[in-house]
Amino acid sequence: MSETAVACNICGSSYALPEDEAVGNLPHVLLCGHIFCNTCLRALESPQNIITCPECQMETLIGEEGVDGLEVDSRIIGLIYTARMNAKKEHNGDRRNPQRFKSPPPSYAAAPPQENAEGRPDVVKVLDEALIKATENLNQLDTLHQTLTNGIHAQLRKERTRIVREIEEALEKAKSILQKRRSMLMSKLKSVDLLFSDGWKECKRIEERVKELSTAIKKARHVRQFPSLETYCNLDKVLETLQIPVDVESYDMSCLSLRSGLSCSLQVDNFAETIRNCLKITDDDDSCIREVTMEPFKHVKSAVEVWDGSSQSVPRNADPLPKKQSTRSPSFMEDGDRGDANACTKIVETAHSYPVAEPRCNERNRTLRKYRRQHFEKSPTAQNPKMVFYVLTTHIVNPGHFYVRYMLEHKTGQKLTKKINEFCSGESSHFTLKDEIKTGSVLFVYWKENVWCRVTVTELFQKECFQSVTKCLASEVSRLRVHFQDYGFSKGFSIPSDGGLSSLNECLRRPDAAALVDVNGWAPLAIKCSLKDIVPSDLVKGWTSESVDEMRRLLGSEAVEMQVFGEDGDALLVDLKKTTMVSLREHLVFMELARFYAPIVAPGRVPLLFYPPVPPKINVEFNAMVAHVNSPSDFYVQQVENMEYLLLHSKLQDCYNHPKANSEFQIYCPSVSQACVASYDGEWCRVQVTGFPGGRMVEVRYVDFGYRKTLSVKDLRQIKDEFFALPEMALWCRLNDVVSLQKTWSDEACDMFKELVERKLVTVVAKKSDITPVPVCLYEIGDDFPGTSIEDVLVRNAVAVSSQQIQVKDTQPLETTVWDPPFEEEVMSVEPTPPPASEELMPSLSLPTCLKDIRVRVTHVTSPGNIFVQMLQFDSQLKRIHDTLKSLFSKSEPQEMHWEAEMFCAANNTGVWERGKVCSVSISGVAEVLRCDFGNKVNLHVDNLRALRPDLTGSFLLECNLSGVRPAGGRSTWTATACDFISLYLTGAMAVMNIKEPTARPVLVSLFCSNRAGQNVNFTDFLISEGLALKERKPASTPETVFSEECVLSKEIPEPQRIVSPSQTPPTPTPRINPPPERLQTRSYPPPELPPCGHTLMSISAISEQGVIYAMTHQAVCEFDRLRERLQQHIKTLPRPKNYNWKGVLGCAVMGTDMFWYRGQVQEVIGGHVKVRYVDQGLVESIPVCHVYPVVLCEDVPQLCVPCQINGVIPIGKGWQWDAVALMKELLLGRSVNIYIMEHPEDPCGCVTVEIMVDGMALSKIMVHHQYATFDPAISSQEDYVVKPPVLDLDDWDLNTEGLEEPQPVLGVYKELQIPKERKHFPAKVKHIRTPNEVFLCVLDKTLRKLEHAESLEEALEHVNENVENLSMLTDFPIECPCLAEYSDGKYYRAKLLGFSELTPSVKLLVRHVDFGSDDILPIYKLRQLPASLHHFPCAAVCVKLAGFKPANVSMEMERIPYQPEWSMKAMLEMIDLLNGELTAVVTETEPRLTVFLYNTVGSLVHTRLVEKGLADYE
Repeated sequence: MSETAVACNICGSSYALPEDEAVGNLPHVLLCGHIFCNTCLRALESPQNIITCPECQMETLIGEEGVDGLEVDSRIIGLIYTARMNAKKEHNGDRRNPQRFKSPPPSYAAAPPQENAEGRPDVVKVLDEALIKATENLNQLDTLHQTLTNGIHAQLRKERTRIVREIEEALEKAKSILQKRRSMLMSKLKSVDLLFSDGWKECKRIEERVKELSTAIKKARHVRQFPSLETYCNLDKVLETLQIPVDVESYDMSCLSLRSGLSCSLQVDNFAETIRNCLKITDDDDSCIREVTMEPFKHVKSAVEVWDGSSQSVPRNADPLPKKQSTRSPSFMEDGDRGDANACTKIVETAHSYPVAEPRCNERNRTLRKYRRQHFEKSPTAQNPKMVFYVLTTHIVNPGHFYVRYMLEHKTGQKLTKKINEFCSGESSHFTLKDEIKTGSVLFVYWKENVWCRVTVTELFQKECFQSVTKCLASEVSRLRVHFQDYGFSKGFSIPSDGGLSSLNECLRRPDAAALVDVNGWAPLAIKCSLKDIVPSDLVKGWTSESVDEMRRLLGSEAVEMQVFGEDGDALLVDLKKTTMVSLREHLVFMELARFYAPIVAPGRVPLLFYPPVPPKINVEFNAMVAHVNSPSDFYVQQVENMEYLLLHSKLQDCYNHPKANSEFQIYCPSVSQACVASYDGEWCRVQVTGFPGGRMVEVRYVDFGYRKTLSVKDLRQIKDEFFALPEMALWCRLNDVVSLQKTWSDEACDMFKELVERKLVTVVAKKSDITPVPVCLYEIGDDFPGTSIEDVLVRNAVAVSSQQIQVKDTQPLETTVWDPPFEEEVMSVEPTPPPASEELMPSLSLPTCLKDIRVRVTHVTSPGNIFVQMLQFDSQLKRIHDTLKSLFSKSEPQEMHWEAEMFCAANNTGVWERGKVCSVSISGVAEVLRCDFGNKVNLHVDNLRALRPDLTGSFLLECNLSGVRPAGGRSTWTATACDFISLYLTGAMAVMNIKEPTARPVLVSLFCSNRAGQNVNFTDFLISEGLALKERKPASTPETVFSEECVLSKEIPEPQRIVSPSQTPPTPTPRINPPPERLQTRSYPPPELPPCGHTLMSISAISEQGVIYAMTHQAVCEFDRLRERLQQHIKTLPRPKNYNWKGVLGCAVMGTDMFWYRGQVQEVIGGHVKVRYVDQGLVESIPVCHVYPVVLCEDVPQLCVPCQINGVIPIGKGWQWDAVALMKELLLGRSVNIYIMEHPEDPCGCVTVEIMVDGMALSKIMVHHQYATFDPAISSQEDYVVKPPVLDLDDWDLNTEGLEEPQPVLGVYKELQIPKERKHFPAKVKHIRTPNEVFLCVLDKTLRKLEHAESLEEALEHVNENVENLSMLTDFPIECPCLAEYSDGKYYRAKLLGFSELTPSVKLLVRHVDFGSDDILPIYKLRQLPASLHHFPCAAVCVKLAGFKPANVSMEMERIPYQPEWSMKAMLEMIDLLNGELTAVVTETEPRLTVFLYNTVGSLVHTRLVEKGLADYE
């Protein structure tokens, strides 16, 4: 047998062993027993590492080694090896016996019978080969037998398992069908509700009568208790209501005996026959079990098709269902009295038939979705706690909100689409003039080619109406937004105004009664889902677009595995997974686009809290409602006389009932003690998080009612700051005079207490207010006054005991210490009572006697040193002033009066007359007025001003300054951050003020404000803790004796004066005396040597905050290195620090950060630091005192840096701003630049006037271009701005300039194409469009473009581009400068400069191609100087405005033109299409700009179609 005797059945290649460098072709065995070569098996390998046998279709899973890891058939390997050995033997034998003749192929018939085997060598060979063949056949038969035996057992188990599974699935489907039928029958019971409609009306009448009578009883009791209330109600009407008798016979009670006449029966015989026909096992032609089919019931065909298609798939070769079992398809909502032989359950009507109200879409969808979930929960896979399905994503809003469709419902969707297409194919689905469209109604929408989808109307707009409506006629619909039930997304549709019903019917259809009933039986195919326990990585920003894009990229349009964990409202909590990737949740977390949910419990973080409840006054009665009761020692009351809370509660409902509130205020990870909003009984209330019981549940406390509840995180909403205004309304209380009989309150006592007070109005008297819970006494509000005590009721019923009966032993004697009067009494004694009307009116403020604990209102804040407050004790006087002004000027007419500054007036500010002071008056009649009683300034017209009487002149305003603080950061003035911060917190706030120094102006005060926790905080300490201020250093004071510096220096200390004091005054210790600081004086260093006027090269060393530029010449740089070495020789060690007086110190020595000494000049002393300027470099730093030594070194060397200022410009805002200084530092620091010194200062230490050139451009022009400065108008000639190039110091050489080119002439701006006034119309072509109504036109009429030369512009440009390498680079860059600019096609065209676009990392300029109108940003190397031969041509492109139309006032397009946002991108693209080709322009006006009408080739205006499409309006 040869080596190639055995071959692969697929490719026919022979099996071979690997040898040396040759790759073998080994035979591998699959699980089914078939053998193929490794080449074919690699071709059959799928991406899922599965090989499907081409003969029996059995799958074999391969491991990580791939095909090489499969088992190799040893039998074939042995045959190949035997054949190879035999071939080697024959080859060796032939070599030994070259004369031997090779025998023919073995044949037993050809061998003579009489010959002996020993004498026939070929017979032995034939026998050997036959034995090998027999061994091969025997092994193959053994393998086949073993494979067949194992395969039959495996296939038998597989088939039995499959059939059992299909039987279970069929039974589950049958159950779901019966459940569907049950829900359909239950829906018919709604007609029973209509039977009792009259009865419900009678109940409503009784309820109204009860409500009316209860209201009258309450009014009568209140009037009886408080007779003065009689004037506020109609007592006769109340008495009439109380005395009207109840007429029992007037109420119809006949509904109690009504019957609907409906009944339900089961036809057992038909049901059994239907079961036998529908549930059976069928055979195919191969007589082996293939599938289990279940035929739907006829009367529920529509509903069953949804579920049948979702649970099984029919093979391609399966026989169709018998038609005799489904001869007709009635609606699944059909009446039960119709004849149906196979109906198993029906409703028989024997009485009257009542109409059945159509269920709402939301209720229907929830019911059908519920049964669908029940169907999946009953499936075999539902035995595990986590269900797995294969789904397709249809719409993704974010990872917490997306929609999927089950793969099992693919055929269901096809059937539903086919049915909807059949409904929409007829004319019965067209809208008519009488049809109405309502929000929530089901319609059909034309989605794509030959596909109609069912949708639900979510938003509806009527013609000529900007607000959405709930319903309107179909012919009046202009826009609507619908929700696709089977896909999950929403889409808007606009109906053309001139299309009528035909345009509406093109995209929308209405279902008739039969179609609506049939379609409503199909549950929505789109399932709303949410990834479980996943929240955005940034809770403030929420889900980002990157997370949505990543989710779309991963899922795509392929089927994925969905794992269901549970439900959250109307959404499933799931996780999605592909076979080739990890969980989608884990992937989003790994990509840092999301994170797993975990409650935030930060130990060091204090969340924003509600204000604590206002404590009640002691022993003062007030009416309250008991909101919640836990026990008599733990309950909450709520005051009922607070109208502000009712307003806040109303605002809460309006804010959080908005449709967008769920997504806008969603909370993902709450924290402990966090304030938020939650719903209770359908109303939004303020809550506070108290704990996390587990999962995504939180424990909350309703701060306005007191009760606690466990909610889902999904039910919480973020609270807005405005809802922190009111404190908590629930006051925690306990009964004061009773205690429980045992250690804890019994259930009987708690129940009785709840029955007495919970949710009822009671009278409350607080006994103490400084402890919690607040001890109170409760009284019922009844006819007897003051009412029955709740405590007495509990004691009489033996569920509580009075605390007075308990003996309390005093363990401590009574203390006789006399305490100071309480704070409340002190404040009450200070505040005067409101003055009577006869009291004299006070026009101005006078400070009270007590300067502590003054309650004020902050009206205006400029900085911590300028705060305006009003004292609350003068509110009555201020109100009288305002009332007086109102009575005097409310009906007065404007006065003709010349207003000047510093004049007092009465000003009408937003309808309120106030006292004011005129600061300035403009030419237009607008005056700037200071509000005398509030502190801020407003701009008012002089018609709102009136002359103020002298007796009313004054102010109730006190200007204050916070004491004990100074600006932070070493500044002498307050930073803008500190001013904004204090203005934000204090403006409009109530505070307590202590006056420190009443004689100072502004008055030095301390302010105490209440924080969120209700605690008074010193605002000075608050500013210091925020890092916006520092504590003010207090100088050492000697109140007893004043020491002079001379006395200290001379060691003569005078005796302190003795102050005679009473004997009760204890002696005070002698104050500690610190020696005064040492007074020194040093001279400043000599001024720098100024270089001569003219050009010089200098290095920029520093730029100050005021914009002073410090420059050093090359010689000064070298001298600075030598000077630094000399300085180190003068001071070799750090001097001992002393207490110096720095007022007289100018020059000094400074130790820098590099530990070298430098020369400096003291500018300012700030605390423990000295502000020093390095005189040789110009740098300014704040250095500790220990590193500054008051000594002048190397006086023979002048200052090495020269202060400079830019010539000819004036900074914007009276000085260089910080951003202008930053630009100068970026351009100049550390660079050597060419400086032209124009003028020396009169003061040797003053600034030198210079012009600095930066890369060939003047620094002054750069600052003007960036709008940091303006040119000085005092300079008359423009040449003063131009820096002339330096004159080279050349030797007297004899140079021959003959033959050199003349300098290029300076070209002016381009000439614009002038259109004569007598030419009103001309042919044109659009070159460039900037906006839909602003374009660049090219005039096609040659008469308007007369040329002075025969050569045209195109020919001249062609000649220039041929020799473009000879053109010079552009070196000067003035605005409107003509030049040649390279275009994207590589050629140069005429252009002009518009300005600089970029400066770093390279300079780029903005240019405009004057012959085309387009703009471009180009680097300098793509610009060339314009030849004079191209300058005389006028610009070929003329910028015109198109008349006759304007941007649309109302446009729904979201994409806008960035530089003209009033135009949409869709209008831009549409206008580009309309402006193609030759057009005719008609001039309408030439001033102030050229305006034309454009007509197309047919003679109509080009913008007409733009207006018709709603993208523009007629002008």
